[in-house]
Amino acid sequence: MNVDYIIVGCGLAGISFCEKLKEQDKTFVVFDDSSQQSSIVAGGLYNPVTLKRFTPVWKSEAQLEVALPVYKKLEDKLGVSLDYKIPVKRRFTSLEEQNNWFAASDKVGLKPFLNTSLFDNANPKINADFKLGEVLQTGRLDTKQLSESYKGYLLEHNLLVTDSFNYADLVIEDSSVIYKTITAKHIVFAEGFGIKQNPFLKIYL
Repeated sequence: MNVDYIIVGCGLAGISFCEKLKEQDKTFVVFDDSSQQSSIVAGGLYNPVTLKRFTPVWKSEAQLEVALPVYKKLEDKLGVSLDYKIPVKRRFTSLEEQNNWFAASDKVGLKPFLNTSLFDNANPKINADFKLGEVLQTGRLDTKQLSESYKGYLLEHNLLVTDSFNYADLVIEDSSVIYKTITAKHIVFAEGFGIKQNPFLKIYL
C-alpha cells in the first residue's frame, strides 16, 4: 500500500488531521488500537470564558469559528449528534460580582459571550441570592460518540488498522517512511498521552 500519510492515533487530533487531509485529497491510513482513552473520557465541554475573573479564553472567538463548523460537518458525515448546546451559568455571591460581570460584558473578547440579562435560580440545592449570569456559545462535544463513529467510518473505507503500532518496524528513509507493507511520504503521531512511549519523540519530551 502506498499513501501520503500514516497517522498513529485516532483521538480528537487524529480525527481533525484526517479531515484536513481529505480536504486536500491526500491519502492516508490510520493506526489505532484503542489503548489511549483520553479523547473518549474527555468531558468535551467548550466554554470561551474563564469565569473566576471573567477573562476570555485565548483566541476563543477564532477557535469557535474553526471548531464548530468541523463538528457540524462530522455530524453530517457520520449521521450522529455530537455537538450539544449546553448553557453555562455563573453564580454570583455579591452585588460586586454582578457589577464585575456587567463591566466585563462590555470588554473586547468578552462581549459576544456574556449575557447581560441575569437569571433567577430555580434549583433549591443551589444558594444564589444574587442571581446567575449566563455564558453564551457554550456546549459539549460527545467525544466518545465521535471516536466510535469515526473509527467505524474509517473501517468501512479500509482506512483503519486496529493493530498496535510497533515502532521497531518503522523504517525512515530520505523521502519516505515504510511500515511493514505500507509506504508513505509522511508519518504523523497523534497518540496523545501515549506519545511518552514513542522512541522517535523522546528527545523532545
